[in-house]
Amino acid sequence: MRPFRAIAQLLRLPNLFTAVADPLAGWFIGGQTVPLWPTLGASACLYASGVVFNDCFDYATDSRDRPERPLPRGDLSRAFAWTLATVLMLGGLALAPNIKTCAIAALILLYNGVRKWPWVLGLCRAFNMTLGMNVIIPWPPMILGGYVIVLSVIARREEAQPRLRPLVQRLLLGIIVLDAALVVVATAHWTAAAMVLSLLVPAALLGRILAMT
Repeated sequence: MRPFRAIAQLLRLPNLFTAVADPLAGWFIGGQTVPLWPTLGASACLYASGVVFNDCFDYATDSRDRPERPLPRGDLSRAFAWTLATVLMLGGLALAPNIKTCAIAALILLYNGVRKWPWVLGLCRAFNMTLGMNVIIPWPPMILGGYVIVLSVIARREEAQPRLRPLVQRLLLGIIVLDAALVVVATAHWTAAAMVLSLLVPAALLGRILAMT
């Protein structure tokens, strides 16, 4: 695997579009008062750090169950991955230095370093949406968090039942659809919802060539 493709796979590049869809939806729902681009950049960096930390912590398990991933294959070194994850997390915190990004970073380390509780991922996604809100409107993040908890429970069975992988991928892409739907329900702003939904195109196209799980 070429280095660029290996890094893209390590970062779960298609999934980054599902990550930035959350604060973008939150930005529209919350009144568009938060600086947008630093917020989206922080979301992407924190999400990417989470998936790289996941592969770092799970190296032994992945060597047995997911040998096609970049680290078990030897396409990238573990030292590179640890460094990349750390730099991405610090970059996310620097782009949007606030209590919400700190909470996301702490939850990422809790999930990867302590125990993979589905509710932790749900909280990560809920906080991720609130990055786009100055005044937090609680029900959209709560719905998103609940959806991700269900997704996480299904994804945990993926190793034992590989036939679930297409379903998990569709559910991951469904996060963007849910974000767009929440924008419509909260604001009746169809143009804003279409902007969020447009992220589905690059996510789905990249998902055809790069694994999302």
